[in-house]
Amino acid sequence: MHLKQTIWLAAAAAVVFCCPIEARADSCGINLNTSPTCFTVTNVVDVDYGTLTLLSSTGSLISTTNIVTAEDILSPFDTAPPGVPAAFVALFPGLVTQLQADPQSTYADFPSFLFTGLTSLADSNGFGLPGDPSTVLNSPADPMAAAFDAQLADVGGPYVTLSDTGYQTQPFSQAGCDYENSFFPSPPACTGPTLGSEYTFTYVLGPQTIDGGSYTSFVNFQIYSRDVTEQLTATPEPRLLLALGLAFGALVLLRFRANDGRASG
Repeated sequence: MHLKQTIWLAAAAAVVFCCPIEARADSCGINLNTSPTCFTVTNVVDVDYGTLTLLSSTGSLISTTNIVTAEDILSPFDTAPPGVPAAFVALFPGLVTQLQADPQSTYADFPSFLFTGLTSLADSNGFGLPGDPSTVLNSPADPMAAAFDAQLADVGGPYVTLSDTGYQTQPFSQAGCDYENSFFPSPPACTGPTLGSEYTFTYVLGPQTIDGGSYTSFVNFQIYSRDVTEQLTATPEPRLLLALGLAFGALVLLRFRANDGRASG
């Protein structure tokens, strides 16, 4: 886990433990995971989003398509039997509201279709596909990236890729940096551009009382953008293909007759 993720997870935990507004539904308080009925975990949701621009063979615009894919590996609560209650997973769409309301999302310049797309992916796995921890994130074998690539290829014909940004983290924002430092000024949590994202999108899900137990999860979103431009390749019209086929057949027939005439002569 990155240092900033650790900091923001700690900050999120502090909000739950110290603030009665956030913790009023929790009978466990600061005793999470110290009682047989109080459970907490951390989850990570990976998200890819971007826009596919499709051009015709002559270069004119055919369409722009917004794509959002996601994957989540649900961490089971330490229960008997271990698992994640379905009633708890049903709360996941509420995380999108938290993400959208986060000032960091404004500084990161997230498009509105990211939030609507992510909401539409909410399911029994949290969001989108079940993640595969054995694969490299956003590699071709990664389920989330494979789903993204499948939509890039579904354009109705052969194509060439004119441009592809690859998967990118959010660009540096001084306003976002200043916002982060307002929470952690000394030493400053943000001192300038980094190799990865300067943001940590971590939110609290719960506490939720289910079957006599109190469940809470700190959920971190790892978000990547990718924009691609593709162009359909020119293909012969069906009538032209038929004409070429007839011409080729006639040529073969003429050569056959010529060869037959020479043989009989």
